[in-house]
Amino acid sequence: MSGLRDSFEALRSTNAHFDELIAIGGGTRSIYWLSVIATALDIPIRVPSSGEFGAALGAARLGMIAAENSEVTQVMTPPRLAEPIMPVQHLRHAYDDAYSKFRAAYAWQKEAPY
Repeated sequence: MSGLRDSFEALRSTNAHFDELIAIGGGTRSIYWLSVIATALDIPIRVPSSGEFGAALGAARLGMIAAENSEVTQVMTPPRLAEPIMPVQHLRHAYDDAYSKFRAAYAWQKEAPY
């Protein structure tokens, strides 16, 4: 989970701001997993409220636009989203501590002679 947090922190370091994230794919079937991610990143996670939504659907929609000369705004519509899965605040300290240890270990490894 620390590697995912590290990537998210890299995005934040570019002054990117996120109010929430949208998760898609098979992992979204696990509320527990989404709660872990929300807590590790300290950000609400939302999923589409019904049906599959992902890369295959996006590709199919792009194909519809190309084949039918459809309006992008009519075809490329955002999904309806379920209620957010919120970070578990009483666990935040544990995740922050683990992330700090991960960063320290990474810094040590980066400076180690080969």
